[in-house]
Amino acid sequence: MLEFLTDSLRNALANVNLNYVYELRVRANKPIVLNYGGKYTFLGKLGTTPHRDSALVSCYADIETIIYRACEYSLYSVTEQLRQGFLTGAGGERIGLAGIFVYEGGESFTVKEVTSLNIRVPHEVKGCGQRIYDLCFADGVKSALLLSPPGRGKTTILRDLTRLISQKNLLNVLINDERNELSASYRDFSLDTGAFSDVIRYSKKSDAFTAAVRAMRPDLIVTDELVSEGEISAVAACIRSGVEVLASAHCKDAEGLKSSPVLSAAWKDKLFSYYIFLRREGVGEIEAIYDREMRAVFSC
Repeated sequence: MLEFLTDSLRNALANVNLNYVYELRVRANKPIVLNYGGKYTFLGKLGTTPHRDSALVSCYADIETIIYRACEYSLYSVTEQLRQGFLTGAGGERIGLAGIFVYEGGESFTVKEVTSLNIRVPHEVKGCGQRIYDLCFADGVKSALLLSPPGRGKTTILRDLTRLISQKNLLNVLINDERNELSASYRDFSLDTGAFSDVIRYSKKSDAFTAAVRAMRPDLIVTDELVSEGEISAVAACIRSGVEVLASAHCKDAEGLKSSPVLSAAWKDKLFSYYIFLRREGVGEIEAIYDREMRAVFSC
């Protein structure tokens, strides 16, 4: 995990508990910021520090080193990821990029002169999805949408729900892992998504769903972060074909769902059996669960 970091960053992180490291923000000529246990602080040579003056400061060379190490010194191999403004580390770490976006033919082509990195660290927290499983899936798996603002634990919960459903319901689960975050399988490292799970990596949802339904015969498809009307349409096609879908999206509350240009179609068409909202404070905590009629199934 995080093997692509510079030596100074890895040495500093050796002094903290990685189980509480959610994000690492590396900005050129600015102090290193750490999301530690859901709260932001600085990272110094000896670990976390509340003082800016004792924080490590990164430079452009550090950012360049991290990018080249993350792609194993082959930028060509990650062209499609760069086009979307991110890279994926070997352990499923999503590395968001900020800099100058270059366009070609009216579409994003790549990112150059990167000035900031947001490194999101995946976590395997077995049991974190148990409450949702008991409330929604114990009597049978139905389509569900997991909703929250960014950074509230959606991917971690999706991973654990996939494992639970695979083990307890003995269903064939197809994971569409566009950024290799849900399964994060690489060489000798693999997150546990259950014995009944299959994985398609680095594929667009529409392509993965079509291939999966035709060839893999899944009972459930799991995918992360619905962001476009086209992706909602792809999910709808799967559900109408008899394949349940467990997905996530960025949304703060029920009103936001109803007014969203992208997600409102799912609500109006009663696409999902459950809409599961996580709390805006904390990580991985349930705020409320609604059925397809937007009636409360659970509320804390």
